[in-house]
Amino acid sequence: MGLNLSDQLVFYKSYHYNTINVLIHSIFVPIILFVSSGLLTNLKSDLIPNDYFNASLIMSIGYSAFYLYLDLIGGLIATPILLSSSIYFTQLTSNETIKSSINHIFIMLFIISWIVQFIGHGVFEKRAPALLDNLVQALVLAPFFVLFELMFLLGFRQELKHEIDSKVEINIQKFKESKKN
Repeated sequence: MGLNLSDQLVFYKSYHYNTINVLIHSIFVPIILFVSSGLLTNLKSDLIPNDYFNASLIMSIGYSAFYLYLDLIGGLIATPILLSSSIYFTQLTSNETIKSSINHIFIMLFIISWIVQFIGHGVFEKRAPALLDNLVQALVLAPFFVLFELMFLLGFRQELKHEIDSKVEINIQKFKESKKN
């Protein structure tokens, strides 16, 4: 698998082809992304005494850099969302009165979101999640996949969508044939 947008989306979509499973992921991947960002605001560096310099910001910058590398337009859409969520959640979790409650809510949403996605894979996709084959790639690409599914739904990048869909259909056929053996 190459480090280009098409190959990355083909990999991820090969595990997310069922319409209901895609819908489940379109709802719960952003929840996981945002609550992860919120939870990561709790990890700060003693070297840089600034509340905003935390693991959430580092994650947002890393994701943004990868997305910008894969696709400039998609990356330019994702970057302000990622960075503003880091800033917002840093402000939210810096309020000591509600910090504990907010973190508990984040953890509950995180767990529920993962459970629902695993159910989506088992019941609707009838295939193990992509993260079992490539954990880092699946976790980093999931939000970008959701963004592109939305872009495709709105009529953008239809040529790319058709290219990806044709490759994914081949991958799914190979997967189904391997299950017969």
